Amino acid sequence: MNLDERVRELEQRLGKRLIVRSVRTPEEGFRGRVEVGPSTVLIEYQEDVPGYFWGYELLEELLDYVEEGRPSAVIYEGGVQYVPASMAELDDIGRTKGERD
Repeated sequence: MNLDERVRELEQRLGKRLIVRSVRTPEEGFRGRVEVGPSTVLIEYQEDVPGYFWGYELLEELLDYVEEGRPSAVIYEGGVQYVPASMAELDDIGRTKGERD
């Protein structure tokens, strides 16, 4: 199954919108993060070289994490740091002003 199909299938199964995006950060050891909210799941992964999608395996790992029903977390080279879920602002991503009001 390709990545787009997997994301769509996971969205259907969870009943939540998945937002997947690459990020670049100088934070040492950062691999990715998952933020789980009431209607949205944000998955961000470290992109070292723009345009070169070496992060496929990392993205698969982050999707596995979401599928297992785990809580919001930041994933580092040395392990996982769980973070409190504060997703109110995330649920507004992708909505127009009229939809938010």
